[in-house]
Amino acid sequence: MDIKKRDFLFGAGLAAAAAADALAQPTRNPDGGYPPGVPKATGRSMLDSPHYIGTASKGYGFKANWARTLPMVPTVDANYKPRRINKAIELWEDNQVVAYAEFGASGAPDTYEEGKRMAKTYCDAINYEMENDSFNFSELRNFMQGLVDGGPTPSGHRTPMVFVTLPAWGFDGPSMRANVWQIHQSLAAGAHGVLICEMESPEAAEIAIAGGRYKWTWPGVEELPIEGVRGAGSQSFAAHIWGLSQDEYLRVADTWPHNPKGEITMGFKLENRRSAMAAEQLMAVKGLAFAEPGPSDNGWSHLQWDAIRGDLTREQRAALPASKRLAEDLERIRLAAKANHIQWLGNGPPGATPQQEIDQGRRMGPAGTEERVQADRLYTKRKMPY
Repeated sequence: MDIKKRDFLFGAGLAAAAAADALAQPTRNPDGGYPPGVPKATGRSMLDSPHYIGTASKGYGFKANWARTLPMVPTVDANYKPRRINKAIELWEDNQVVAYAEFGASGAPDTYEEGKRMAKTYCDAINYEMENDSFNFSELRNFMQGLVDGGPTPSGHRTPMVFVTLPAWGFDGPSMRANVWQIHQSLAAGAHGVLICEMESPEAAEIAIAGGRYKWTWPGVEELPIEGVRGAGSQSFAAHIWGLSQDEYLRVADTWPHNPKGEITMGFKLENRRSAMAAEQLMAVKGLAFAEPGPSDNGWSHLQWDAIRGDLTREQRAALPASKRLAEDLERIRLAAKANHIQWLGNGPPGATPQQEIDQGRRMGPAGTEERVQADRLYTKRKMPY
């Protein structure tokens, strides 16, 4: 082929490809089509879609009210100095309630910026949701780096406490062994803990705790039934996020309160009928820090199809025998947590006021509104800034 002709055809091909690429680019609104504060994607993603929903998949991202708008409660100590890495543990040791924000990544490349923005949240902790939202550990690492770069928190902590909700369901030992890698990956990304869903097996519970620990036990700390399984190399990025040397990280990355000096917080959701039956055994597993009853999923488990039938009124549903069993099982789970000194992520006894819930052991929960969080802090005479 003549060289000039070949060059002409090659150039024409490039021009056609460029034209096709231009046609493929999505059209944007005059304002760019991006929520405020979110960077333009460098490549095409769901952020470029004219049909993008504008929030993370559960409505947590881009939420303006995570920034503090109310003044600190009057009991806050302006000269407060943090004594721990994990902000939640520090509050629990002071008998305080931990309020958490919720972030569910959508899969769009925005988690770094969201982490920077949420670093100043009025909440004490962040639930990074990967049970139903985007399951991507690169996004989690970007989020954690954003928290560091946007920090420190007003309390002086490098980041809020972050726990990751995982779909490593606690059905039985074999299934937890097959999925314990999810715990490894979450902690290696610098998270301070995890929350395991559908926990119903004591064997699975012990394996999950092992997933949060390294292979050694501190002098003076009781050996657990299963040796820790976190491996060498998992400390490098996590230590960077925590602002520690790798050796320092390895010394403190253990499960609290089993190890009083540990900074890792492991949590369980007891959210089905079988979970309730094993509540006393599950809450007695050493290395567990916090737990919740998963009332929505427990409702589905107890009421089955009646939970979502469209032809039942609220009153008719409440009158079902299964609804009575649900209420009894939720209370059974709460009392098992209280008996084992597990930090309770949930409400109090039926009919309790928010203050009565705190008196009965509520020590963690979703923020809801800033006003609700403020009321809790006034009642508990909070000293740590937020």
